[in-house]
Amino acid sequence: MEQSLTKTRVEILLLFALYLFILPRAYMEYDMGFWREWALQIHHNGLGNTYNSTINYFPIYVYGLYIYDLLQGTDANIIHNINSIKILFVFFDFLPIFVLCCFRQKLLSFKIPYLFLLLNIAYVFDSMVWGQIDSIYTSLAFLAIITTLRYPVTGVLLYLLALNTKQQAIEFLPVMGITLLYSVRKFKTVLIALASAAILQFLLLLPFLGAGGAGKLVGIAGNTLGLYNQLSICAFNIWYLITGSNPYFINSNDTYFLLSYRTTGMIMFGSAALAVLLPLLRKVWQLRKHNLPFDDAGYRILFLCTGLLCLYFFYFNSQMHERYALPIIIFFFFYGVASKNYKLYILASIPFLLSLDKCFPDYLPVRHYKVIYASVVIALWYTATVVYGSYLYYKLVTDEGKKSRLDTA
Repeated sequence: MEQSLTKTRVEILLLFALYLFILPRAYMEYDMGFWREWALQIHHNGLGNTYNSTINYFPIYVYGLYIYDLLQGTDANIIHNINSIKILFVFFDFLPIFVLCCFRQKLLSFKIPYLFLLLNIAYVFDSMVWGQIDSIYTSLAFLAIITTLRYPVTGVLLYLLALNTKQQAIEFLPVMGITLLYSVRKFKTVLIALASAAILQFLLLLPFLGAGGAGKLVGIAGNTLGLYNQLSICAFNIWYLITGSNPYFINSNDTYFLLSYRTTGMIMFGSAALAVLLPLLRKVWQLRKHNLPFDDAGYRILFLCTGLLCLYFFYFNSQMHERYALPIIIFFFFYGVASKNYKLYILASIPFLLSLDKCFPDYLPVRHYKVIYASVVIALWYTATVVYGSYLYYKLVTDEGKKSRLDTA
């Protein structure tokens, strides 16, 4: 056992070192230009004046830029070495695997074929090539959900960190609520979780309070939904199949039949989300009611439900970016681990990689973006993922229901 753990640690650390060694110099200039500008603003004006500038990201990434500033020291180094900020994003790609495979832990008992995730270019492309921060909130939310089942206070704090990274972490809120329903058995735990969350949030905001940063952060969070009004920002979701023109040039507030595109998308997402959350809620309630540990079937439902929730969030809602599908990769991977069926994980990885590469052309030698109606092709890939994932979930829930009825017969 000790030898196997040592081998795992060495493999993961060597792969992490390799990724840092080969870290691509190419990046999405539009995004990296903001990171460069914001790092300079923090360097010149100090951490406390962060939100008296053009910065409109939440505190966790601001702290990452601040540490980057401290390490670089000068304007010239900040500008020249901005590609190195990707190290932070790659670290969070590895973080769930570090936690689950490099230490003795009680969170998951499954044998995890970690290289199957870490060698997936679709999983690391957003961090290593684009230089985007989506891995941070994704990994924190994933760890929050699985940690909550055993350690609810720690899970709440991890989720709070995810929410303080990017607003998209709100999509995990229903699953966090359900997992807390399972693990919280005493009112004392609720009080400790709330107090700990309040203290952590205060500490995260503390450097910005003197310059009115907290109030400006509230404004930033409130204005997020109106920041982009495009129906789809290269997300290649359902809107590429049911509209007659490019969704990028359609305003999400325009009328689609009787309601706006935005409202229609929210209704479709809400309906689909309810359909997957209710079986998870029922399963978790049964486990809690009978005081049973979270079993293999529970984990399969949990991972598949959460992955589908993220997929529906991306597929049906308006104003989605192509990168917002990243969480489906890790949750479908762990569904594969729990079920020993990786077909959905592979199926989901393909359109995500194609969409990122399409929006970052000429990096990979894949000419799919030259194909006529390539956007529709990727949208059809995502549709196939929605259909197959929903089928697997329906079958899983149906089989679990039959098993439950037999056990009580």
